[in-house]
Amino acid sequence: MRIRTILSFLLALIAPFASYGQSVQNQNAALSDISRMFFEDRINPTVGIRYLNPQQLDFSVESLKHVDEYLEIIRGDKELKKEWNRVVLRAGAYVGEVIRRNDKKTKWQWIDLETAKTLNPEFFRSMPKVVASAAILYNGKSGFVFPLAKVEKYLENGSEDSVTSLAQVMLSK
Repeated sequence: MRIRTILSFLLALIAPFASYGQSVQNQNAALSDISRMFFEDRINPTVGIRYLNPQQLDFSVESLKHVDEYLEIIRGDKELKKEWNRVVLRAGAYVGEVIRRNDKKTKWQWIDLETAKTLNPEFFRSMPKVVASAAILYNGKSGFVFPLAKVEKYLENGSEDSVTSLAQVMLSK
């Protein structure tokens, strides 16, 4: 893992980077690393990592069915509340990376909430700085996708908030 890019992303949660181009480049690398931590980190593992099969997590849209299954299982895990942010960040980064890597029509970039506020102040004005809004996909025009928020919604509501469905909708546009 590139610890430096992960640290860069975490710093971005506190303060925006000085330059938008550098911010996007660093955040794309950091979120890519975090997405792999979802299923690879054995030192600080994601809650319920035993339910994740790394061979099924190949960043394909099909792999999100496995993520949905995982989220359904861990919704009842008593450790989830204590590790909520880690699960939302890592699983959400994985979902977002699937969208980024598989969209052939749109180039999605990871941005932080502060950058999003500068791009669309009206929409983001009252959005709280929480894990669900820590990393947002932006298409360079006016489109935003919230993979971390979708993971959080799944954990709260269940399969009606499928991450597979989110990716399928985004990739069909």
